[in-house]
Amino acid sequence: MIETVSTVESNHELAPGYRHLVLNFEVEFRALAGQFAMLRASQTYEPLLRRALAIYTKPRPNQASFLYQVLGRGTETLAQLSSGSKVDALLPLGNSWTKPATQAGGETYPKRAIVVSGGIGSASVLMFCQQLANSGVETRILFGAASKAVAVGCGLEDFQALNLDLAITTDDGSLGERGFVTAPLERLLAAGEGTGATVYACGPWVMMKRVAEIAARFGCECIVSLEAPMGCGFGVCVGCVVAMKNQGPGGRLGYDSYKRVCTDGPVFDAQAIHWDVNAMTH
Repeated sequence: MIETVSTVESNHELAPGYRHLVLNFEVEFRALAGQFAMLRASQTYEPLLRRALAIYTKPRPNQASFLYQVLGRGTETLAQLSSGSKVDALLPLGNSWTKPATQAGGETYPKRAIVVSGGIGSASVLMFCQQLANSGVETRILFGAASKAVAVGCGLEDFQALNLDLAITTDDGSLGERGFVTAPLERLLAAGEGTGATVYACGPWVMMKRVAEIAARFGCECIVSLEAPMGCGFGVCVGCVVAMKNQGPGGRLGYDSYKRVCTDGPVFDAQAIHWDVNAMTH
């Protein structure tokens, strides 16, 4: 983890309310797929806290890009930045999509992967999809968005450029299949396409809960990346805790039943999450 100042190279709008921010940093660093950064426009006091954004791409050793939806004061302030503006950054934070290798020399991947991306959740999975493609893993991407415009804003062209098996759904039917992205997932698994596959998902809470339920029904391992309100990003404020299934006597949630999204995650085993309890806050 490093705390540094970065310079905006570009910050352009992909679609109304969705932007792509490219930052150049004063130092070189390595970031794993699924990790995130805490960002705030320099020399600003409102909002006081940094905004957590998934690292979208890592083009160069001292550069990273971020795909984000403009929602609230934090991202509104970032959206106003132009080339040459300064951004305070704390990164890389959190764990990653890949599991540590059992032997030195790299990361481990599944034989088959089904990546479910919902809305701006795409920001967390693009680098991972690139790694899966480079590693020769048989990969299907299920890409869901509210509309064609939102799909473009969530980086659809970057996913299409991977040349992986890609299915698109939109809530309004303006692009691809009409409906939720969980529908093609359920069809795939029902047809036996989930044999030996790991399902990875990032998106709205209700979507990931449904993905976890479908994966469990068909006996597939499911890994998800969570989003939660964060104050610090490194485990001190405890503002991002989520309930897990390790309940105490009588089914009560105890201290050990909570995990911090920033340091224990954001990537978790979907079956370890207490979806119904956490749904109260989403």
